[in-house]
Amino acid sequence: MAGDYEKAISIIEAVEKIRSNDFLLPAIQRKFVWSSHQICVLFDSLMRGYPINSFMMWEVKEGKIKNNYKFYKFIEGYCQRFNEENPHVPTDASFKNFQAVIDGQQRLTSLYIGLCSTYAYKQPRVWWPNAQDDTVLPPRKLYLDLLMPIESDDNESMMQYNFRFLTDKQFEESRGEHHWYCLHNILREASFSESDDVLMNVVLPYVAKHSLQENTFARKTLLKLYSAIRSQKLIHYFNEKEQKIDHVLDVFIRTNSGGTKLDFSDLLMSIAVANWNGDFRKEIDTLVKEINQSAEMGFYVGRDWILKTCLMLTESDVKFKVKNFKAEQVEAIQSQWEAIKHCIKETFKAIRRFGINPQSLTSKNAVIPICYYLYTKESGGEPLFHRINNLSKEFEQRKVISQWFYMALIKGVFGGNSDTMLSGMRDVLKKFNDEPQFPLEKIIDRYKASNKDLRFNAEYIESLLDIQYGEGRCRALLHLLFPEMNPTETFHIDHLHPSKAFNKNELKQVDFLSENEEAMVFYTDQKHWNSIANLHLLNDSQNMSKKAAPLEEWIEASGVTLTKSSLLLDETVSLSFSEFKAFYAARRAALRIRLQDRVFMTDVLSLESIDDGLDEEVVDEEVA
Repeated sequence: MAGDYEKAISIIEAVEKIRSNDFLLPAIQRKFVWSSHQICVLFDSLMRGYPINSFMMWEVKEGKIKNNYKFYKFIEGYCQRFNEENPHVPTDASFKNFQAVIDGQQRLTSLYIGLCSTYAYKQPRVWWPNAQDDTVLPPRKLYLDLLMPIESDDNESMMQYNFRFLTDKQFEESRGEHHWYCLHNILREASFSESDDVLMNVVLPYVAKHSLQENTFARKTLLKLYSAIRSQKLIHYFNEKEQKIDHVLDVFIRTNSGGTKLDFSDLLMSIAVANWNGDFRKEIDTLVKEINQSAEMGFYVGRDWILKTCLMLTESDVKFKVKNFKAEQVEAIQSQWEAIKHCIKETFKAIRRFGINPQSLTSKNAVIPICYYLYTKESGGEPLFHRINNLSKEFEQRKVISQWFYMALIKGVFGGNSDTMLSGMRDVLKKFNDEPQFPLEKIIDRYKASNKDLRFNAEYIESLLDIQYGEGRCRALLHLLFPEMNPTETFHIDHLHPSKAFNKNELKQVDFLSENEEAMVFYTDQKHWNSIANLHLLNDSQNMSKKAAPLEEWIEASGVTLTKSSLLLDETVSLSFSEFKAFYAARRAALRIRLQDRVFMTDVLSLESIDDGLDEEVVDEEVA
């Protein structure tokens, strides 16, 4: 490791380094997010001698780094919503050497705002303005009450010192019951190294001037504030001197511990931002927000997912390495950005139409190969993503893609080293791009006998039939079993024989179970009534009409289109609650046959050779 802990510095020295651009911020994708209360708690900790943890810096010396990466100043005049962006500092090879703050941005910014700047936030019961307006979001300076400590019983943050951000008006109106000392003033005081000199030349003259000579708290507090900000060496930091970017990023990831942990993609983003003509951060954040908030999608993905998908679609190595975000590659992403955004959104809309919701999307990486296929496959003279959600077209494509998708989610093949799986999938999709449909069988062949094998065997089929209501794979399995569901409707997973009927207190009231211990054990076992055999997909109207109605009564009700046949049962199977054991066995067997038909098998599934599987162990898949 080419770095070490430097000699600690005082807070005022850190402030001077910020002012002189000796401390800058790299273009990591995180704004200043601390509230005014968090800043006050930080200053209270300093006054009470609590540790504020160490910091991490990167000493930037090489001209290549100064040329290729973007750096920013600390924010001044913070204003909620309207001034949250750090000003860019143009650095080139001739720019002086400086230190980039990697761990400790929030704390250093808080100290800088409290001592040198202002913090503005919206006042209660006031509408947000359309632009920055000091009458609605007045700038506030940080003050410390020298009159008395906090003694309130409802002091949830356990603060001892009364730090508060005040507007000029609030300062004037509350001067009678408080003595507010503006923290900006502590930087204007003369410098003294000895505490006696501070007491005689700073503290005592101040308390005398403001008639606080008899207030011991005021005298001690001002002395302690001076010491914490100007005298004590409280800023301890590790200084990384290595200029090889891969090494530096690795050290940053491994050692970052303060605040919100940095992701590798956060750091790589700073490289991409430097090579992007425009505001790449805003572009990605806008796309992430749209995917999350759109009624047609509703999925949450992070920036790292977007970055990896960009690498996949632009035929780059999908691994998060610095070389993949150099100027040439970022230029390729930017040149295709509008099409990439469009494709990503259409892919998530298709996923939603496959019946998968945010809770059942157990691997977001499983979406990336679909995105790649829709991006590179042409249909009707245009990229397939333009047509995939047109329900009058591409029926077979949706059918085969969704089949692969359900199988991938159920088998959990994107767990572990998903980068290898993504690269392999891209190779197959590229090789067989000329085939008319999604090359499902070629993908199956590619991963045969590997730990990513998409094929099923008899034992695994049985374990799937034991999946319980609420498990992540439950919805994918039901859609795989019943692909004929209308893609324009929303489906809910519901119990056929209502779960309420299997409540132990309810079962004790059932005559045919009261004297049949064996049957009671079967009915009370959640493994039976809460598993796939007793679950089905119901649309909104069906789900609303069913509620807790007994299956036998509900299925005969007017307006219910569900039949024994659509449940994969023949007419001889009773839907009576008293015949639940036979119903369970019959439907489990029918689902077993249907599942065998819908997947690729490693062996022939013989019904005669398979037990009812009531004591099979449930297999938990690794989720990416």
